[in-house]
Amino acid sequence: MPVRPRLAAVINPHSGGGGHRRDIPLILSALRGLGYDVEKLETEAAGDASGLARRAVEAGFDVVAVLGGDGTVNEAINGLAGSDVPLAIIPTGTVNVLAMELGIPLDPPDAVKLLDTTVDHVSWIDLGLAGDRYFGLMAGVGMDAAVVAALHPAMKKALKEAAFAVQGLATYLTHEEALIRVVSEERTVEGYFAVFGNSSNYGGAFGITPLADMRDGLLDVCVLKDKSFVSTVWYWAAALINAHIRHPKVEYFRTERADVSAVEQGKEVLVQTDGELAGRLPMECRVVPHALRVVVP
Repeated sequence: MPVRPRLAAVINPHSGGGGHRRDIPLILSALRGLGYDVEKLETEAAGDASGLARRAVEAGFDVVAVLGGDGTVNEAINGLAGSDVPLAIIPTGTVNVLAMELGIPLDPPDAVKLLDTTVDHVSWIDLGLAGDRYFGLMAGVGMDAAVVAALHPAMKKALKEAAFAVQGLATYLTHEEALIRVVSEERTVEGYFAVFGNSSNYGGAFGITPLADMRDGLLDVCVLKDKSFVSTVWYWAAALINAHIRHPKVEYFRTERADVSAVEQGKEVLVQTDGELAGRLPMECRVVPHALRVVVP
């Protein structure tokens, strides 16, 4: 008998508010129907998916499939980066931005079909690295990281994508943005909010770094240089149609690496990666070319 390929299914039962919990047995059955020897690995706390993915690599699994949202996928990426074991995303989260970026179907049964063992759907992509944290989508410094830190899970479950806009307004009105400095080989820029994009998608309907390419060996950097209410509202509205990158208060460029720090010493400035807190400044952000194998259409 031929040896069945081994698949580690890393599952976050709470992703997307737990809306797909009852679908999990059907998804696992479908994976077995495709010829996989499936081992179910369920997360119990934040950070678990990194360790589960890392142990799956060490145990010789052929593929790691993540049933979860962008946060769980990001954790798994941090366990898989630099290995030859591919990541398969079966999206069950709130927004599933990385799945959208890669063209993966957002309906779990359709995403499962990409794992058909008779077809090679595996490709390499770059990853970003913020400090010691890998990211597939982006690293955000300042404003959006403060929103991520303040966002209550109950609000995210109830309002889904709208939760970030609601919390964003509340954070802007109560949080004083610190001036940050981005230093790269190409240029030095000061501003109040920076995104280091590995992907063109930032959050569902729009992109802060719309020209980014996950296979070009570079990060796209977008810095907002003004923190006034008018500029901030304009920035987010213009991002819906990618018009923000041409504004004089915005600096947009590409780089392989940059050092990011707070201009005023002692100011706490948070950093998020793929929608999860990743630390605080100072921090180096850089690209890691061909760092992850992924299952894609």
